[in-house]
Amino acid sequence: MFQQFLESLDKKDFEIKRDMYRNGRLVVEIEQKHRDQDWKPSGLSVTTAKWWIYLFSDDSFLAVEVQRLKKYIEVNSDMEKKTFAPRSYNPTRGYLLQPEDVSKLMASELYDTKER
Repeated sequence: MFQQFLESLDKKDFEIKRDMYRNGRLVVEIEQKHRDQDWKPSGLSVTTAKWWIYLFSDDSFLAVEVQRLKKYIEVNSDMEKKTFAPRSYNPTRGYLLQPEDVSKLMASELYDTKER
């Protein structure tokens, strides 16, 4: 899998997000709303990337396969969907993963997408 990740770098087969507040939480966007329009799928819902890269700082990041992240969201379907920047021109909806959630996402076999 690591080799596939390295090959994806050449293909630009990744999506990059940033932790603006440097609080260790990971936001997973799934919808957005442009001014006076309805909510539309975005972020994880529409990405064609294979890898989801989340920058926690300039020298610290997490790389997770998109399918693993989607499986995490599916398995944890009881998570509350939140609205981010609700008064902005372009609010988004999605999930807020706390540091302990990120740890589970990365380490638990429950979210593995490949047979061992």
